[in-house]
Amino acid sequence: MLTACNNNSSEQSNKSADIGMTTKKDQSLNRDGLRGQGQDGWQKQTTIMTTKPMVVDFYATWCGPCQQLTPILDKLEKNYKGKVIFRRVDVDKDPDLAQEFRVESIPLLVFITPKGEYQTLLGLQDQAVIESKIADLLNRSAK
Repeated sequence: MLTACNNNSSEQSNKSADIGMTTKKDQSLNRDGLRGQGQDGWQKQTTIMTTKPMVVDFYATWCGPCQQLTPILDKLEKNYKGKVIFRRVDVDKDPDLAQEFRVESIPLLVFITPKGEYQTLLGLQDQAVIESKIADLLNRSAK
């Protein structure tokens, strides 16, 4: 079981969650590499934005598992510098973006190819699991 926080109307409750990995192409991101306009806008924006894959961390300052994930992501960001772009999105400060991605529990990692395809990973994860997802992201991005 993995630990995740549920953010229903800013409620601060903890719950356990299984790994959630899905491929999605119907959402969009752009501000600082996040948010667009639907699938076509998203793919166009990511192509213009960067040729590198991204890892987006949806978190909140009050979320314990999110805080535990931060040093892992900081380390991975250093390890993959120049290969993968890392972004953090505070769901309390940017609820519209969190809503676009239908973020219901955090931490939620989103692995995005330059083509705009992405997969999600829910809950506090081991560094090895995240590195595996990054390796998959790099493979998918190279195609």
